Amino acid sequence: MRDSRARPAGPHPDAGAVKRRYLQQVEVFQDLSETQIYEVERSTRMSTVGPGRILHQPDEKSEMLFLLKSGRVQIYRISPDGKRFIVSNIEPGMFFGEMALLGQAMHDSFAEAVTDSTVCVISRRDLEYLIGRFPTIGVRIMQALADRLSEAESQLEDLALKSLTARLATLILRLSSGANGRVAGLTHNDLAERVGTSRETATQALNELKNAGLIAIGRKRIDVLDRQGLEDVAEAY
Repeated sequence: MRDSRARPAGPHPDAGAVKRRYLQQVEVFQDLSETQIYEVERSTRMSTVGPGRILHQPDEKSEMLFLLKSGRVQIYRISPDGKRFIVSNIEPGMFFGEMALLGQAMHDSFAEAVTDSTVCVISRRDLEYLIGRFPTIGVRIMQALADRLSEAESQLEDLALKSLTARLATLILRLSSGANGRVAGLTHNDLAERVGTSRETATQALNELKNAGLIAIGRKRIDVLDRQGLEDVAEAY
């Protein structure tokens, strides 16, 4: 990890057991037995970082794979004119820093902790050893990367073909897929960065959806009032 100020998680008498339970929940390790998880645990170290901490950045050598235990991490790029574009949002149980897996020498994006976040870190050398020992890890990683590629292609298609209002409707539908039909914890600027526009322009588009009776807007909260109507907007080009 690039930032030397990342602080190790505090000691705990059951720290090893806690880490093993977490590793068993990570998708790429779910096929492993308890004995095999012990071997994975010995190859990882856990640390906690605060919001705003950069975990990797462009042109930095790629030697680590990160597994997010708790918190939230954003992967983003910055355009030549200084605009930030969110590539993906990492949730607990997901991995990032996969450039180390692909034989790439350098990262091509930023990874930044959005909240207090705890990560497990595996060196490229240890990861290659684990994949050699347990090939199902490699299969799981390939599946996850294929899913991310498909998601990235859909995101590029939306940017190229859909209007801003349709892109925002698509994003709101995806983020509000839970039981309460709500998007919580994101500002207008957060939403703007995910659809590749400015905060002011995103706010105008959100107000269009609000005035149409499709959503209600609160402080860091969007409630979906008419899901079918929002889907109709999202499908429009």
